[in-house]
Amino acid sequence: MPLKPCCATGSLHSGEAKGRLEKVHGLECYIADAPSGNPDGIIVIIPDAFGIALANNKILADEYAKKANAQVFLPDFMNGFVLPGEVMVSLKAMSATGFWNQLYKVGHVLHLLRWLPLALYNLGDGKTRPRLFPWFQALKENEAKDLPVGTAGFCWGAKYVTELCWDQTKSKDGKRLVECGFVAHPSNMKYPGDFEMIVLPYSCAAAEHDMQMSAEQAKQTKDVLTAKTAKTKDHGVEHEFVMYDGTHHGFAVRADEDEKVEAEQGKKAEAQAVNWFKRWFANPAPSV
Repeated sequence: MPLKPCCATGSLHSGEAKGRLEKVHGLECYIADAPSGNPDGIIVIIPDAFGIALANNKILADEYAKKANAQVFLPDFMNGFVLPGEVMVSLKAMSATGFWNQLYKVGHVLHLLRWLPLALYNLGDGKTRPRLFPWFQALKENEAKDLPVGTAGFCWGAKYVTELCWDQTKSKDGKRLVECGFVAHPSNMKYPGDFEMIVLPYSCAAAEHDMQMSAEQAKQTKDVLTAKTAKTKDHGVEHEFVMYDGTHHGFAVRADEDEKVEAEQGKKAEAQAVNWFKRWFANPAPSV
């Protein structure tokens, strides 16, 4: 099965986001509230390069809120820049065949040349890091003062979720910023070093066909997390790694709803995340 282009491929999902937009600690946020009105915890989504504007990410936030009884924040860590959904259409067009489709590709190539370099510039670590970690600190000192925090990262966002699970950055009063992390098809990772530094409960959903995580890198990741769990399970800290067969990079957020296997696997990854957050909200890991 051939690899699909990385990161920006996928499909727009049907459905209507039900949350609200609000400024939180200086950043525009999409917020989905717990259905009970009394959340068991807070979930922060650090999304893919399509960010807060993509309906898929908002719909996912709604599902997390409903199924985990959590208040969910989807902040604009990209400071207003997002890849437009049309980029997915242009990337899909690259694999089309036929005479007329070859002509149409010229326009799609120009569209990609406009947006992808901008993404590389605007989503760089030097621009994102100064916004992201202080925002989590402010959240922990305010909305999450008495609530556990979990964070979910997809593609670009998974790198930062992983770092949060290193537990190196604290709130001003010395508390850890998150209780646990979930990532799906992470990008821009260092193997195996980034995973070796994890100390907080961490769950990874991997795509079988992924240019950002090769089969060898997936095995390394699984081995590292399995070994960590063996050492820390008796101390109340566990990790997990789940490989989703038949999937491509982006399946947990942007799986084509017409492709039954990937769509079903995307829902399973959603359940994986929800169960992970519910577990660690109910029984947080001891301080490390």
